[in-house]
Amino acid sequence: MPAGNGQLVSLQWQPLPGAPGAQIYPLIRKIDTISSNSYLIRTPDAILLIDPGGLPEQAEQLMQVVTDCRLERERPFFVILTHAHCDHFLGIQDLPVFAVADAGVLMVQDAGAGALEQGDGGLTQDAGAGALEQGDGGLTQADLFNIKISPMRVGFHLFSPGRRDDAGLPVGVCLANGGRLTVTAYPAGPQDLLPDRETIRFGPGPAIECYHTPGHSPDSICIRIGGLLFIGDILFAANPGIAGLVGWSQEALIRSLDGIGTLLSGGECTWICPGHGRLIAGEDATRMLAAVRTDALALANIAELNCDRAVQAAAFAEDCMDEVNELFTVMAGRLYYVSYVLDELEEPSIAEELNTLIHGDAIDELLEAFRIFAEEHHRGERLSVHLALKAGQVIGKLQRTFNSKELSQIIDPTLVLRAERLLSDYTTMFRGFAPPKEIVAVDLSAIVEALVEGLSVSTCSDDDVLSSADDDAAFARVLLSRIGTRPLLEDVEFTLDGPTAPLPVAIDRDHFTDLLTYLLEELVGTGADTCRVTLAEDGSSAVVTVAGNAPLPGNPENWRFLSGLCERAGGVLARGGEERGMCTSYTIRVTRVV
Repeated sequence: MPAGNGQLVSLQWQPLPGAPGAQIYPLIRKIDTISSNSYLIRTPDAILLIDPGGLPEQAEQLMQVVTDCRLERERPFFVILTHAHCDHFLGIQDLPVFAVADAGVLMVQDAGAGALEQGDGGLTQDAGAGALEQGDGGLTQADLFNIKISPMRVGFHLFSPGRRDDAGLPVGVCLANGGRLTVTAYPAGPQDLLPDRETIRFGPGPAIECYHTPGHSPDSICIRIGGLLFIGDILFAANPGIAGLVGWSQEALIRSLDGIGTLLSGGECTWICPGHGRLIAGEDATRMLAAVRTDALALANIAELNCDRAVQAAAFAEDCMDEVNELFTVMAGRLYYVSYVLDELEEPSIAEELNTLIHGDAIDELLEAFRIFAEEHHRGERLSVHLALKAGQVIGKLQRTFNSKELSQIIDPTLVLRAERLLSDYTTMFRGFAPPKEIVAVDLSAIVEALVEGLSVSTCSDDDVLSSADDDAAFARVLLSRIGTRPLLEDVEFTLDGPTAPLPVAIDRDHFTDLLTYLLEELVGTGADTCRVTLAEDGSSAVVTVAGNAPLPGNPENWRFLSGLCERAGGVLARGGEERGMCTSYTIRVTRVV
């Protein structure tokens, strides 16, 4: 191969391994959501374009290469889709070559009645070919990206149900572009490990093998030519923001992964050509597919990723990122202060170690990138799924930028835990599950009292520092904690009112304590030096009132976040005493347990 290591070279003709007389011209893109890799193949009998991509300029670039090939030698031209998601085909929607019947033929999987009878979860009559011919914005994901598609003519339906009746028998087909092909269907039996297969020959040259591999979408196929296997997006089918797309099926995906794994075990596929990203060696692909299968097994009963859920995810993403930004700013500031004190105490080596616990520059870059992306998103009125996807990408990286275990021993552990929970909640929600909410019966009075005490008194006292003086390691740990921990209510006059008897309620303890901490931070942040938390019974409810001697914003910027957090805690949040754009208190209403 021209690359010298088995890899294909993008934008260059080269021999197609294992297929004598065939050449391939790959277009390998950086991974994104707007277009796919494309693979142009020429044989003595035909020109094939696998996945022309979602960008018109990409399709036009490839069509110029096709035109040059046909000038050298006239051959019928075909476009084959690994699946009918718009990032794989939209670029050709308005190209003139597909407005002329005899110029190019589009080949797409047709689920049809036969596939439905097999029970491939999520399949409909509109799958694949039908979706394109009807301009279906749901199955093609066009609706999700606010894209309008026009109906497209599919000249050849792969896996047409009618050919199942002639299983194993070659069927000749004449097409509008002058091409003649022979197709042989090999439906999978109940005990077969490989999926449904069709062999297509355009002449005496190399054949192509198509395998029906639904799951990522009902019409997904894999295509084998020589030693290359083109697998579309199946490697990403269990990723957050992809799992749950319209037409996605966990059952079908797992079955398809098993079938592809069986195909790879034969050793004939030396390189895997994905719809996005670099080529993968066959042995590496086997391990990657196994990992995808493990992820897919954990995705039972996830919610469908449609337009409504994309909007919800985007709103949650912005709220989450704003609060994460605040938390990381505080954590980084605390850690910087500890490092400064250690430098003053002539302990530079310990200070240097602390700087590795949180990568402040990387965090700042990630959060700033998201902020800029969000501003552009709103300015351009782009659909929310882009924002949700970007947040998922940023949060995945953020989770690798700080050492939570070590940080919790130096700075206030509630800061670290809240950051972890926010990141985890978004990831869980974006994967298609409801954010964790463990509603249990607890004593509200005891919960609030313990929280307030923790926010009022340092976790490490002067006595702790003195008692550890004989042990250098213990002394260092205690000293770091003493410097890095600053209780929120340390300089605040605080009052807790309520019944002395237990007050049993049904709440999610972690989310409730996070919420109450945020509300107290709001008070202290607005200048309150006197705070009061009052617990009261009100029929079937218990009411927690949080107030201070400084006015609160009547419509705080993070109100949507606070309300959502209260809902996850099992309660309802309200503002009290609103007047002239300000309010005097917050109230949390939760359910009493009798």
